Amino acid sequence: MKSRKSPFLCRIMAAVYLVACLSCTPVKAPQPKVVQPPVRYPNSTIVEGIAIAVVPFDPRRDLFADPQDPKPPKPDFNWFKAGVCPTRLILANDSPRTVAIAPDQITCTDAQGATYKPFSAREAADAVIASQVFASYVKGALKGALLGAALAAGVGAAVGGIAGGGAGRGAAAGAIWGGVPGLLIGAGTSRSEMEMRVRALLSNQQLAHKTLSPGMGHDGLVYFPAVMMQSVTVLLTDPELRQPFKALIPVVMPPQVIEPSQ
Repeated sequence: MKSRKSPFLCRIMAAVYLVACLSCTPVKAPQPKVVQPPVRYPNSTIVEGIAIAVVPFDPRRDLFADPQDPKPPKPDFNWFKAGVCPTRLILANDSPRTVAIAPDQITCTDAQGATYKPFSAREAADAVIASQVFASYVKGALKGALLGAALAAGVGAAVGGIAGGGAGRGAAAGAIWGGVPGLLIGAGTSRSEMEMRVRALLSNQQLAHKTLSPGMGHDGLVYFPAVMMQSVTVLLTDPELRQPFKALIPVVMPPQVIEPSQ
C-alpha cells in the first residue's frame, strides 16, 4: 500500500521550495540617488544664501527626473486635469545661518495676480479622487482595460511618476516612496483600495516642516490648485532672530499643461 503524505508535510515541502526559489533570485543593485543642486533647475533663485527650485507638474517629464535629461520618464496620468498641480520644491541652505520652512506659508500667484495657498495632502487627494480623470482610470482598471498590470499602468503612473519612476516603474516607485505595499492590482481591485493608496502616497510625499542648518537641503511636494502659476513665494524664518523673509521664484509653466476640464 502506498503511503500518503500528510497535508502538513506537503505544505512544509512547498514552503521550503518557495524559499529556495527566492534565495536564487538575483538581487538588483539600488540605483544611485543623485542630488541635483536647485540652480540646475529652470525655475530657481537664491535669496540670502538659500537656493530654491520650483518644479511644477509637467505631463512630458517626471518631477524627479534630472533637469538636463532630454528624454526623461513621464507619467501617463494628468494631475493637472484632476485639479491639482503637484509642485516639487528643492531647497539648499548655503548660508551661514539656520532657516525654517513651513509648507503652509508657501503660495503661488497666477497671471491675473490671484494668490493661492496649497492644498493639504488630504485636500489634494479629495480633488483627484473626485475628478473625471481618476474615475476613468478606476473604471478601466476594474474592467481589466489596463491589462491588470499595476497601478503604474493607470493611476500609478501619476503616483509612480511623482515618486521618481515612470509608467513602467510606478508600482515599484510607489512602494518605495509611498510605503504602500501591494501596489500590484488586478481586475478585482476596489476603488476604495486605489483611493487609499493615492492618499497614502500623497501624504508621504508632501513637503514637511523643516529647520535647515547651514549646508542642509530639503525636498518635497506642495499641492497647488491647477492654475497657470507665474511665481511661487516661500516664506522662510530665522529661528534665532525670529524674523521671516520671502523668496520669490518666477515660474514658467510647461507648455503642454492646459486648463483642467470641468
